[in-house]
Amino acid sequence: MEISWDGPDPKDRVACPYPVDFASKPAPAETLNSLESGRLFLQVYLGDGVRQVSAKLINNAKKENLEKMQSSSTLMRKTFLTALLTQDNRRPCMWTGELNIPSSWMEGGTRTYERTGAASPKSKRNLYTLEITYVLEGGNSCTAYFNSEDAFHWQARAEPKM
Repeated sequence: MEISWDGPDPKDRVACPYPVDFASKPAPAETLNSLESGRLFLQVYLGDGVRQVSAKLINNAKKENLEKMQSSSTLMRKTFLTALLTQDNRRPCMWTGELNIPSSWMEGGTRTYERTGAASPKSKRNLYTLEITYVLEGGNSCTAYFNSEDAFHWQARAEPKM
């Protein structure tokens, strides 16, 4: 059974017993001459009985404007990234992974690693969506969706307002 929801807390706690709590950390590209703009490190915290965890980052602006692109390059036309997270041996409830964000995604519109002089991307909704999916030993697939205007900055829960 596949269940999905917006935000960290699942609607069906029987089929998907764990909220998706995670921490993310932006990092620069591995080398100065790489084709990546930077990296996003993820740590996802879940309970027992999880068999697999994956992350998918979707560039909504690029997806909506793909027909306007002149390039036939696969890298330039890529609208999402995926990573299979690995379970921490010392802390089995923590899963870690990394997404390498290509420089073709950073045409302005992000707080850090922004290329000067680039046009800001246009989108009718949030520029980026992060999907975190966990699969339970029983076979249920549970996906939480998070939205952001920035590919490098994410949080599971909104910060309390003062």
